[in-house]
Amino acid sequence: MKRKPENQPVWHSASTTDIMMVQETMKVMGLYEGEIDGLAGTTTLRAVREYKKSIHLAPNNSLSEEFITHLRNET
Repeated sequence: MKRKPENQPVWHSASTTDIMMVQETMKVMGLYEGEIDGLAGTTTLRAVREYKKSIHLAPNNSLSEEFITHLRNET
């Protein structure tokens, strides 16, 4: 089985609504300046990595269900 490189985007479990929530949350925190469009692009994923670094999580591109739940519960 081929493994996905660690620096590649992973958002298979995030819906458009979830990504919009991530973008809105990151914008409120001052980590995201892009549009709230529900697309997990470079700017969104950069903000996610910065947020994860700030709370001492592995700074990866994963928008997993666990991460989405964390944002809903912590912010």
